[in-house]
Amino acid sequence: MKRYIFLAFCLLVSVGTNVYFFAQNLRSSEFEKSKKTFSYLSPRVLSDNNNDILIDFLPLRTKLHELTQDYDMTFAYQFEYLPTGNSLGLNEDVKFSAASLIKLPVVMAYYHQKERLKQSEDPTVTIAPDDIDKGYGDLWTKGAGAPVNLLDAVRLSLTASDNTAIMMIAHRVEKKDFDAVYEGLDIDFQQVGNEVIITVQQYAYILKSLYFSSVLTQKDSQAILTMLTQTDFRDKLVAGVPAGIMVAHKTGQLADQLFQDCGIVFLPKRPYILCMVSKSDEQSTARRMKDLSKTIYDYVSTVTNETKD
Repeated sequence: MKRYIFLAFCLLVSVGTNVYFFAQNLRSSEFEKSKKTFSYLSPRVLSDNNNDILIDFLPLRTKLHELTQDYDMTFAYQFEYLPTGNSLGLNEDVKFSAASLIKLPVVMAYYHQKERLKQSEDPTVTIAPDDIDKGYGDLWTKGAGAPVNLLDAVRLSLTASDNTAIMMIAHRVEKKDFDAVYEGLDIDFQQVGNEVIITVQQYAYILKSLYFSSVLTQKDSQAILTMLTQTDFRDKLVAGVPAGIMVAHKTGQLADQLFQDCGIVFLPKRPYILCMVSKSDEQSTARRMKDLSKTIYDYVSTVTNETKD
């Protein structure tokens, strides 16, 4: 009798083990599928966090201080290591004009409206006279009355920073959707005249809301981040990162005296946010931002975890 009980027990253990490993493999398979579908979102929103954990950022802090010590108040940056939330910054709470950076939350409001109304398609509309803004981009050359699909307008707003495209979107989004996005971001947007005022630290929150899919759905967060990886501007933040490493970023410019570049660098298992603002000529700005971006990338991509006694 004992022998039969023992055999039955072994059978149950065997079945249970097989079920466990089947479930583990299924979860693993589903997780890998989700990672491919939502490749620009945090693994935290898909499954357990599988990122590396970096402990010591003191050497990087020292390097960045040496690099920026002569910039004074003409430069600001916010770096955040996404797996742990560790951050470093310079003048990160100093306010500046958002310029074209504000186009990103406007696009988010458009997607929020689509989600609220359960719209699966983007309508084609005509350019209205008050949509036309010749400040940046070429869409205005089509003239009033030209048909434009709003998804194309979204793409132009993010990849080419087209002013007419973002005006077409802004004029067709209801206030409740702007309010919902701003409340979800938990940022106190301030406006001086026609300019929205923000800090690099606050803009990092906007990027994080997409990475963690905390304001929009996973599908829409992924869609926006994907478009941000396809931007036309490659001489600042992106210039400090090797080819092949994806960067979802948005640039901004106010006249020829204030330049911004803020984005997520998708270093495998070690993603991070870097947001930079420079009050200088564009050539100096490009050098500053490339150098800082490269310094951060080189450190984060090569430092090893060492157990300390």
